[in-house]
Amino acid sequence: MIKGLKRAWEAWKKIARKIGNFQARVILTVFYGVLLMPFGLAARFFSDPLRIKRRPEQWLDHPNEAQDLSWARKQ
Repeated sequence: MIKGLKRAWEAWKKIARKIGNFQARVILTVFYGVLLMPFGLAARFFSDPLRIKRRPEQWLDHPNEAQDLSWARKQ
């Protein structure tokens, strides 16, 4: 009787591990698709951290200064 239960328990652990791996992949895929992907797309389309896109002059946050040697030394 004990051997049969032990064998059944070992078989259940193998099956449960496969079910758990599948469930984790499904949950993480849904998490990525619902939360991370839209956030990443929004950040990519609506932000410009390197200020590469042209913007009107009034949006710049620094005054128009002469950029010469004395200006470079103040940095």
